[in-house]
Amino acid sequence: MDTLSDKGLQSLILNTLKMKYLYYKLWQTFKKIPTNDMPATNAMIFLCMCHAANFITIHLILATYSIIPLNFNSKIEIYSFSILLFSVITLLDYLFLYRNREKLYEKYKDESKRQKLTGNILLILYIVVSFALVFYFGPKYTSSIAAQ
Repeated sequence: MDTLSDKGLQSLILNTLKMKYLYYKLWQTFKKIPTNDMPATNAMIFLCMCHAANFITIHLILATYSIIPLNFNSKIEIYSFSILLFSVITLLDYLFLYRNREKLYEKYKDESKRQKLTGNILLILYIVVSFALVFYFGPKYTSSIAAQ
């Protein structure tokens, strides 16, 4: 049983490291935009939007197949849930990514050209898939609230 929990912990740590790397790649990409005066902040906000899109996709999949139904009774509940979700995601990203950005820079700054290319491809795939899944699964879920 300890090995299962150890493997789960290792998986969580590995996934956290990947998000840190994706944050670093996005931050470095935003630094190349001449009019962007807050690339680290903008990278965090953009990654928060990707995380929210992924969370919503999972929620839509579960609701579409009636595993966990969405039970919102009004648009106010939807807005409240969305604000709460984005606030929690932003707080977590701030604590685990933005606050440690200088350490991340030191860790990844000496990437080879091949590592940079691979990282950029992974970043683009993560962003495209995150939003594409929302657009794919979003129309599959119908809600009586949307008609109001």
